[in-house]
Amino acid sequence: MTRRAIPPLLMLLAAAPCSAEDPPSFALTTDTLQYCVMLAKQVSDRHSPITDVQRLLSEGRAMCDRGQIRGGIRRLRRALVILHHVAPAVVDPAKPH
Repeated sequence: MTRRAIPPLLMLLAAAPCSAEDPPSFALTTDTLQYCVMLAKQVSDRHSPITDVQRLLSEGRAMCDRGQIRGGIRRLRRALVILHHVAPAVVDPAKPH
């Protein structure tokens, strides 16, 4: 009889403490207008001067307003990715890292 190795992910899941009172560590989202509005607020609150971010924010909002929720969310998420990777150095270069 051969022994199978336990996959690393399964080991992590088995070792993680969990109880009924623990809140989930992630937010489950759906493709809704409310989610679209939340993403747009996250992008606009960053006040980014990056042209691509401004374009994606504008397109994302417009698409959500027209009922094209998935396309709008896709653009807003892309804007957040750009902000996450590029914006800290561009928005506030004097801020210490």
